[in-house]
Amino acid sequence: MQFGAAMLPTRVLGEDFAPPRALYLTHIPAILMLTGLVTWIVSNELSMVVSAAVASLIACYLLWEWLFREAPTRFSTILAMALLLGYGLGAVTTWLTLPRGGLPLAAVLGADEGVLARGMAAVLISGALLCFFGELYERPLFGREFRIPLDSRTNALIYLGTIAIVIGYFTYSLGYRGQTNVFGEQQSAFSALLAWLFPPLTALTAAVLLSTSKGLSKLLLGICTLILCTFLMTVGRRVIIYTAIEILFALRLTGYRLKGAFFRKALLLAATFFFMVLGVGVFSLLRLATSTNHYDANTSLVQRIQIAMTWVEDGTALTRAIEANENNVQRKRTFVLGFFADVLEGSSQKAPGLGRDFIGLASLAVPRLFNPGKDLTFGEEGLDDELFGLTYKDAANSILTNGATDFGLLGAIVYPLLLVWLIRFSVEWLSRFLPAVPMAIIVLGTIFCLLQAENSLTAYFVTIRNTIIFSVILLIFFRLPRIRLRSQ
Repeated sequence: MQFGAAMLPTRVLGEDFAPPRALYLTHIPAILMLTGLVTWIVSNELSMVVSAAVASLIACYLLWEWLFREAPTRFSTILAMALLLGYGLGAVTTWLTLPRGGLPLAAVLGADEGVLARGMAAVLISGALLCFFGELYERPLFGREFRIPLDSRTNALIYLGTIAIVIGYFTYSLGYRGQTNVFGEQQSAFSALLAWLFPPLTALTAAVLLSTSKGLSKLLLGICTLILCTFLMTVGRRVIIYTAIEILFALRLTGYRLKGAFFRKALLLAATFFFMVLGVGVFSLLRLATSTNHYDANTSLVQRIQIAMTWVEDGTALTRAIEANENNVQRKRTFVLGFFADVLEGSSQKAPGLGRDFIGLASLAVPRLFNPGKDLTFGEEGLDDELFGLTYKDAANSILTNGATDFGLLGAIVYPLLLVWLIRFSVEWLSRFLPAVPMAIIVLGTIFCLLQAENSLTAYFVTIRNTIIFSVILLIFFRLPRIRLRSQ
């Protein structure tokens, strides 16, 4: 008798999980941990650069395995990859490109090389524990049998989502950087939801397009993909890059096979690279339009496009875009390690926030409807300046700086682990009520947030909030009866 087994509920994201891998359970964590500990002990610039290079190489390996070798998807591994890539590759890029005249990097940046080295070491230690505990305790998000259904309901959701994005732009609910035109204006619930939906919807649409056979559906999906990718170029460089990464990942969920097909991989990589280069170039021109003539940060998207078109007409657009991106990559902009290292050092010498940062950042994610008196002026930098005597006005916040502000090194280690558990719990809870397509969008939206190293607790809590709102809307949509026309 197997009635009990037959009645067990089926997990909507799949149940055929790959077993834990020794490489992720022992080898990678061991390399990261040992490198981090040695860097912490030595605490000089050479050790910082070596550990940053190790972090970059391992992060790139994790990314390649995830996208092209169909490695299991875990929030813990993705967050580790993002932090290692953001802090490690950022430090290496600055070290290689910043003109120093033979001086140490720390001297040019006005920092202490021991502080920077210990900051980089903490990044590696946090990444090691994320990989280890994730592989040991977090099961893969998707079973190997999971596939996004390529049916009329999925296509209808994509069409409606694209229409909503278009309406958002024409009603100024979305605009330059995916925000309203007025700088600093509090976003409406509609604007916030559209901004959250935009990247995962684009990734899903492009993946479904490539996996759909010829016909009217493919034409309509192609139009939707073109519209979404064009609008996406107005949002930001990192959004374009992370969305391109998600497109490659979403292809796996539709059943599009990449494994073993070298020519297909090369062609797909070339197309993805072209999209990223084109998108980053277009956004750079729109950003440059801010300081042109009498316009300021509140310059509308239409005005920015008009200015950029004049550069296209006079033949200077390409040169302007290249120079803007070179300036963005070089010098100090990619060196996001400095703020975290200073906060970590400050927390070791003075009393940390002991939860003040967590409470302040979490309150910002609560809608005004439920918290009308919330302090919109709260910022982690101001708290760090108060606690540790720093002088930051705007810096690269992350889950590591959040943890270090509250509890020093312990917080930088524990906060990422707790964040992964909280997000995973919310996704698993929602999967009890929603079908496959909404859950795929929710996971894509969550992964998009985790891919960004420069995200604070507020962004993660906002993502959880938006997934709950989006789940209610999609639950209603997918419970609507199907309308079919049949000839008599």
